[in-house]
Amino acid sequence: MKQYILTLALFLVSTVLSFGQAPATFTNMKFYHLDVEVSLDKSYIKGNAKCEFVAVKENVTQLSLDLADQLKVSKVDGASSFEQKDNKLIVKLSGDPLKKEQRSEITVHYEGEPPVITSNNGVKKGLIYDTHGKKNNLVIASVCYPNGGYLWFPCKRGLGDKVDSIYVDITIQDTMVTEVFMNPKTKKEEAKEMPIIAVSNGKLEAIQKLENEKKKQYQWRHRHRIAPHHVLLAISNFMKAESEFKGRGYGFPINFYLFPEKLKESSSMMRRVPEIMTCLTNTFGPYPYKDEGFNVTQVGINLGMDGMPTQTNVLLEDMKGVHMYMVVHQMASMWFGNHISPKKWQDAWITEALATYAEAMWQEYKRGLTVYQIILDEKEYFEGGKLYLANRKDYSEERLSKKGMYAIHMLRGIMSDVYFFQTLKAITSGKRMEGEWSKTYLSTENFRKIAEYYASENIEVDYQYFFDQWIRGEYYPTYHISYSINNGSVSLNVVQKELESQPSIFTMPYKIEIELEDGTIIKETINTNQRDEVFNETNQYFEIPVNGTVKDVRFDPDNWIFKDLKYVRKVENDRFALEDFEITTSNHRRKAQIKYNVPKKQDIRIELFEVADGISLMEDKSIEVQEYKKESGEQIHNLKIPLGYSSRGVYKIVVTGKGETFTKILRLKRIKEIF
Repeated sequence: MKQYILTLALFLVSTVLSFGQAPATFTNMKFYHLDVEVSLDKSYIKGNAKCEFVAVKENVTQLSLDLADQLKVSKVDGASSFEQKDNKLIVKLSGDPLKKEQRSEITVHYEGEPPVITSNNGVKKGLIYDTHGKKNNLVIASVCYPNGGYLWFPCKRGLGDKVDSIYVDITIQDTMVTEVFMNPKTKKEEAKEMPIIAVSNGKLEAIQKLENEKKKQYQWRHRHRIAPHHVLLAISNFMKAESEFKGRGYGFPINFYLFPEKLKESSSMMRRVPEIMTCLTNTFGPYPYKDEGFNVTQVGINLGMDGMPTQTNVLLEDMKGVHMYMVVHQMASMWFGNHISPKKWQDAWITEALATYAEAMWQEYKRGLTVYQIILDEKEYFEGGKLYLANRKDYSEERLSKKGMYAIHMLRGIMSDVYFFQTLKAITSGKRMEGEWSKTYLSTENFRKIAEYYASENIEVDYQYFFDQWIRGEYYPTYHISYSINNGSVSLNVVQKELESQPSIFTMPYKIEIELEDGTIIKETINTNQRDEVFNETNQYFEIPVNGTVKDVRFDPDNWIFKDLKYVRKVENDRFALEDFEITTSNHRRKAQIKYNVPKKQDIRIELFEVADGISLMEDKSIEVQEYKKESGEQIHNLKIPLGYSSRGVYKIVVTGKGETFTKILRLKRIKEIF
């Protein structure tokens, strides 16, 4: 079938412009009622869109909407004239000019072949027609995130002008098709006739069979604020599977619309979704659309790496268990992205970061903090670039997702769990939100203030430094850590490499773990007072009182700071120092090279440990030892980490001389594609 292909460059420009509130406008959209008939024979849509709006200034005489030029407007009820050009529909309103706060409406009648945008990675955007199964049965889906609602209906695109609610009536031919699938009871393949149905946002309130026509109209109602690109239209011979979520004092249905031939491979996903909902309600607060339920729809169309968010419904290419993270990511968007949206395009990092962070929260919910950390490792981002951008051309979804996720993780680390989760739940419930549309849009500045409010329960805190470094700054700190054990204390030296970018240094609280010989673990948080002179220094000394014999000192053992920790150095006799010490890695950290200079001849021991994960390995396991007698001068030694590319793990290199011991932790992530 013929499809219009628009340029990728035009789409990318519209993508970054879609975040946040729209520029100054004369109207505020309040309601859409879409009444469309969708052809099952070819790519074609015909219908009308009722648009209700309110004037935001005096003497408003026109309304500007977005609509693809390929969808031709035949008339506009409520207009004296209209013009369609450059994907815009300019409507001159009939009657007297509108007064400020006066409500009005128009109805746009349109039809045509919806255009499709194809990006360079093969993902199509628009009203997509495709097929599935052995019988090549039809599937149609509106794939419109992040800014493509105008590709199939007239609207004001972007997040800046959400309507309060939307009604979607979808008319299609009353059609039965044959589908071939494996019967889960008989374990045999069979053919069955089943109807083609239509899915949208919110609740299906009625199915009307139109008189004298072999057509059905599916009437969906969504009574919450929604942006146009989150409006869903999906049509196929879906099989509906029903589940339920039971929360604290409330419950709602969870429905799955899937291809019958994919029922078996979708079963594990369907079992997990109610659990994921429990995890996310614990993390973000009550599901925002609990009065209408939650749906997952399988469309078999390439949607990119993370699936596609609509509202009250997640679109997936397939529902295999290996794609569980896609569901988690897009479900999280129901809270941050749909319900709470970026106030400006620069604030988009918040929603991307929290959706990605939800993936780690799901693993923590299922398996604990150790596996939570594995997800963080998979999302490492060592490139430059800021989260809060000055230039739209610098927008990077990867950076916003990965670096943003770590920023959220670190904010949790400095706040503590209690205040961190109070902050997230306060935002989604609308508490302490500031500015116009405060219960819909969130700014970076408001996010900071809400976090400060909840963390200041016992002592006033100021997180400006954190947001300046990690949100408005770039890169990460590089540390060299040294310590010595004294009588009754530990002397700790934190040296940070100064950067040429902004910030030049990072100022963070440090979590320290001191292990005593009797097994006691002492946990301390230091460098917390911003008024201390040492807080902003690149070379910091701390004296930590200890009552007992110290066995080991660990700097940031749970990885609460995104950093490059070159080593932790234990000093016992500074007369036998190793100079210019350095451990570098290559080959995805599977190879390590140890370099140093020995001014005074001494024996050196290099040992490689597999670090205990508390699950399969209960204590550190020594897997290789290299011993060198009476070394002097410049030295280079190599280690190969015995871990395949398809596995992940944590290893520790320990280099021991006569007067000091150097330790470096290597977190090895799974590499899915090599070179």
